Amino acid sequence: MIPEEGIGRAIELACAEGHFTAQLASRVRNLVASDVSQIALDRAAHRLADLENVSFLRLDFMGEPLPGRFDLIVCSEVLYYMDSRGELQAVACKLADALEPGGYLVTAHTYQVTDEPGKPGLDLGHLFGAEVIGETLSATRGLHLLKEIRTPLYRAQLFQRDARRFFRFGRGKPEIIEAEYHSPLPPEVAVYFKRDGDHSIANSAARQVVTTRLPILMYHSVSAESSPDELTRYRVTPEAFEQQLTYLRDAGFRSVSLEEWRIAMESKRPLPGRAVIMTFDDGYRDFLTEAWPLLAKYGFSATVFLVAEKIGQTNEWDQHHGQEIPLLGWEEIHELQREGIEFGSHTLSHPFLTELSIEEVVREAARSRQTLEQGLGTRVRAFAYPYGASDGVIHHLIGACGYTFGLTCRPGPSEFHDPYLALPRIEIKGYDGLQEFVAKVGTVE
Repeated sequence: MIPEEGIGRAIELACAEGHFTAQLASRVRNLVASDVSQIALDRAAHRLADLENVSFLRLDFMGEPLPGRFDLIVCSEVLYYMDSRGELQAVACKLADALEPGGYLVTAHTYQVTDEPGKPGLDLGHLFGAEVIGETLSATRGLHLLKEIRTPLYRAQLFQRDARRFFRFGRGKPEIIEAEYHSPLPPEVAVYFKRDGDHSIANSAARQVVTTRLPILMYHSVSAESSPDELTRYRVTPEAFEQQLTYLRDAGFRSVSLEEWRIAMESKRPLPGRAVIMTFDDGYRDFLTEAWPLLAKYGFSATVFLVAEKIGQTNEWDQHHGQEIPLLGWEEIHELQREGIEFGSHTLSHPFLTELSIEEVVREAARSRQTLEQGLGTRVRAFAYPYGASDGVIHHLIGACGYTFGLTCRPGPSEFHDPYLALPRIEIKGYDGLQEFVAKVGTVE
């Protein structure tokens, strides 16, 4: 469908980690492969390192200008990520303006049920899909539809800028090709496909995207402030945190609660989709100012573990490192609670539980639970062991104090056979790069 003759400078918007880029590079002299995700760009650059005519650019083309003008623009699976049809129209004009006279625009998008609820399509929550996108581009000044391929799942279109002269010389109406769709849907896509009685595209993979090994991520502070070397592992920058959330969203992860996981464990039934639990130890104030706005932006929730005796104070347990960080106060905790954040106990004073007597462990667990339940007005069921210091005796004592869940620092995803009071977690460290983060959580299902 891509014209092969006379294509010099091209740009691919959303490089999809390079799967299509190599084919496109063989048909043009110079290609810019762009994506909003640095992870996708890094993978594509590594995979296509031998292609000398390809450069890679991190670009949010919806809000940023395109880098010059092009003979060919390829725009695949991205135009539904708009907040309104008005924004779609503005981006369509931007694409038309970025084409050289006679240049081509190639688009490919799936049908969404929001366009035509009675027909097969994907239910991804987009405001529109291939139908509206095609209509908007066709109505854009300077763009003229030359060719279109329609399947039951997606629509691919070829536009040309200032192509009206071709129609004057008898080329007639756009060429419309009806085709079947035979390739199986990727599992992470198939789960969102709605058939409306048409099983010809149905894919059993739609029932295979499930979570039997749950990543429970452990964070502490999210802040741009510098830390002593000893505390660097416990502080993730907002920029790194946003990149991690972008990956989770793009990979199809969704937040679940500890109770949802308990039910799945008890019944030995996987959670649908790719599930994740995000936890934050210590209850730093920067959860409210830095972490929560980003979590809300990307559609995730979290459980925050509070040190009950230190609420509204600082992390005195780390004062020997020469830096104290403010903790959430009750007013801030209540604000987060109204937003749907769950809270658990991180003891009364943040001690090493394995260094305490049985009586002291019970005091730390029972009094912290009592304090938090009085302040929150709801039952507190989850407990996170400070420093990960715990053993079988401590797990038993925490359960005896009324807790259902105990979260450790034992690394790895949680599985059905894990004891509720000894759930493992995956620590996300302040010096973890994107690739380390992806390696920790990216392949868990």
